[in-house]
Amino acid sequence: MRYAIIVQARINSKRLHGKVLKKVNKTSPLQLILDKINYFGLKNKLIIATTNLKSDLAIINFCKINRIKYFRGSSENVLERYYRCSKKFKVKNIIRLTADCPLVDMFLLKKMISNFFLKKLDYYSNTYPLPCKYPDGSDIEIFKFTTLLKAYKKAKLPSEKEHVTNLMYQDKSNFIKKKNIKNDFSKFRYTIDNMNDFKVFTKILNDHSYSDIIKFKVIDIIKFLKKNKKLISYQSKIKRNYGWSSSLKKDKIYMKN
Repeated sequence: MRYAIIVQARINSKRLHGKVLKKVNKTSPLQLILDKINYFGLKNKLIIATTNLKSDLAIINFCKINRIKYFRGSSENVLERYYRCSKKFKVKNIIRLTADCPLVDMFLLKKMISNFFLKKLDYYSNTYPLPCKYPDGSDIEIFKFTTLLKAYKKAKLPSEKEHVTNLMYQDKSNFIKKKNIKNDFSKFRYTIDNMNDFKVFTKILNDHSYSDIIKFKVIDIIKFLKKNKKLISYQSKIKRNYGWSSSLKKDKIYMKN
């Protein structure tokens, strides 16, 4: 495949178990991603990368019902999961999305795909490396299989294996390009990591038609969040990518041994 959209998804989330299939009006985060990708004519490019854990049979069933390609791999080494998934399906270029970011801007994604090939990049992102101007929840990363292979061979620390692209955007040999945005919206958040995040997701789905949500751009969500400041007041205390802390603790243990 010239390129594929590989979405990582799992049931066993520590902070909000089962969030990727948790439903609002019969729609889950994973279903919304599928519907967005399908609406924009990219369903044949979609692969769900989940784990070998028994709990993720629910995701496999979702894939089978919706006739989506899927791959099962390591629950801890997500980098390896992406590598083996890409190798199995012979994917030359990978668009990485996550199931906890279902409100991803598909217009932006298509534009980034075009730019990636036009400018012959090795790694391209709108959110990494930090700091970035995009909201947490709009994450898109695109990279070559050769870039993925290089990171896979080099990875040693737990953080380098749990976080797929850590080594990619740190590698100075890569032609790294980050997508910029005129205004700084980095303080906003619409990723789904905890129950408060899911309440934001629920409010968005309840207050808009599904057809509009499918076509939502970043600015559309920002406008909604600005009108619902009480709903997102909890976000002021959340540090971006706070989930990294557990990986960094594992790194310290690894380096001591």
